[in-house]
Amino acid sequence: MTGHPGETDEFAPADTPATARPVWAAFRSQVARTPDATALVIGGVSLTYRRLDHASAGLARLLWQHGLRPGRVVCVRTQQSALSVVALLAALRTGATWAVLEPDLPVDRFEALCRDVDCAVVLSEGGDAVPASVLAAMPTPPTVVDAAGLDLTRLVEAGRELLTDPYPPVPEQTPAYVAYTSGSTGVPKGVMVSRGQLAASISCRGPVYGTEHAVLLIALRLSFDGILGGMFWSLTGGHTLVLPDPRQLVQVAEFTRLAREHRITHLFNIPSYYRAVLQDPGGLPGTLRLVVVGGEACTPQLVGAHSERLPGTRIVNEYGPTETTIACTVETDPDPTRDRVPIGRPWPGAQTLVLDERLREVPAGERGELYVGGSLVALGYANQPSRTAERFVADPYGRPGGRLYRTGDIASVDEWGALHYHGRTDDQAKIRGTRIELGEIEAVLERHADVEQAVVLCERAGQDEPQIVAFVLPTPGSGPPDAAELRAHCRGRLMEQATPTLFVPVDHMPLDRSTKADRAALRTLVPTDRQASAGTPGGDWSGHRLAVGRIWADVLGHARSGPDDNFFAVGGSSIKVIDLHDRLDERWPEALRVGELFDCVTIAAQAQRIADRLGEPTQGDGHTAPATYEL
Repeated sequence: MTGHPGETDEFAPADTPATARPVWAAFRSQVARTPDATALVIGGVSLTYRRLDHASAGLARLLWQHGLRPGRVVCVRTQQSALSVVALLAALRTGATWAVLEPDLPVDRFEALCRDVDCAVVLSEGGDAVPASVLAAMPTPPTVVDAAGLDLTRLVEAGRELLTDPYPPVPEQTPAYVAYTSGSTGVPKGVMVSRGQLAASISCRGPVYGTEHAVLLIALRLSFDGILGGMFWSLTGGHTLVLPDPRQLVQVAEFTRLAREHRITHLFNIPSYYRAVLQDPGGLPGTLRLVVVGGEACTPQLVGAHSERLPGTRIVNEYGPTETTIACTVETDPDPTRDRVPIGRPWPGAQTLVLDERLREVPAGERGELYVGGSLVALGYANQPSRTAERFVADPYGRPGGRLYRTGDIASVDEWGALHYHGRTDDQAKIRGTRIELGEIEAVLERHADVEQAVVLCERAGQDEPQIVAFVLPTPGSGPPDAAELRAHCRGRLMEQATPTLFVPVDHMPLDRSTKADRAALRTLVPTDRQASAGTPGGDWSGHRLAVGRIWADVLGHARSGPDDNFFAVGGSSIKVIDLHDRLDERWPEALRVGELFDCVTIAAQAQRIADRLGEPTQGDGHTAPATYEL
């Protein structure tokens, strides 16, 4: 609830883990009702409800033979595919727990998983996904199953032969999945969510998403827990779930083509990605009824652009940390004329309170820390009892034994009873839909031999997306570390969104009165003449590469980008992509579409694409980096 303890509102609690229908039972009922309806489309593969059920039965038997049991975990370390979705259903089927860690996620996430839980099986994609050296260091390493050796058709045939499931029933309090997020100490945290909490999150979505048959497209990766709400709402409601493969996800034009091909009715994506989707000239299909955004702040500008481009399509804004099971609040009618878009009101079964430091409710309009209670609060952090006790606290307003999750988010309640988000109380940030812990970046930087200490800030300029700035104190006797070397060091250990945009060397770290790093003083050290420094990129550049590099420098406000640097890792954002496109288009009309800039994300790639379109030589090294738009 929002407001004073004991009050109710239009989102009064309804389904709880005790009454929400179990997700697995709901899926099997749908299989019985519409066995020949299309359940899943991904990567050129289409599965009916019957075939999806049989595939999960076949894979469940295989994983069971390799030791998967209730209380144990299967780690899905594969690229997004039909098999990875089948693996989640197989885990539900056996009563076990899943954790999705795609191969491009840092290996320390996998190491943390194996420390925190009983990982029985890893569904792996190639030898690099699970390094042999990591397995050798474990006292009881999990069994690695090579996904390349699994044929989906054979899994369907194997599952068809099974008349009954031999797996024991498990209580709804059993963990359904573990989702890993950044940790302030540099150690990732595994959030455990029960089967009942997942069911409660799914059961309340019908009134917002609608009851008519839907074709739902989700622009997220399986490792991002935000995908699960729409995914299981679709699979338990008889709808068609469409997921992009990795290539379609990073290429906006391909993504919108996928939307038109399948005549989608529902779309879920994060706001920064949706900005690019709205810019794609191909456009979304006229069948679209609902757009759901979540994962980062939604702005009035985005809602206005949506309303202008798709006036007959509703847009909904969801909010919720991983610890509150996918999402805990929803704004069903955002107004683009207001100063900010609310995060809305709690889902049925959830409770929200804005409290001060003494856990007293603050008056409407005043800011405090947002606490979430009710049926969506996760079980806690795997193998981290002290962190669990710190963030999951006793509920002084609810039932005996109830808990509240301290979100660390600053919020207020407006005169209409809607919640508004005002930033973080700690050092977390959300960049392009991914939660980033600044302490994790500091810990990674301090592992570099030339860095004595690192302090990382998240800076926002105007309406632009936040940027990561790292202040680095060199080790005694060494000079300032090279920014390119530090960026390369971070790339091997952090996701792209967490790689600092700017590295600022300091000869000493300023301290405040409590002897902590003085962040206010550090902010004064951020260069203010970055636009003035924009000019000719360094190095032996020529031709299109030199011209594109100069445009990058103008857009980013600095000339420190290498030819293979990712635009989003050196200060780019979805807003700056539009500026970049306008400048490139002025120089080379219609040579590049705005959506392609989420594919060609380096100077070298853009110069090569322009040269190819114009039928001209690049007059320089035309090396093209792989497309990366991290979600």
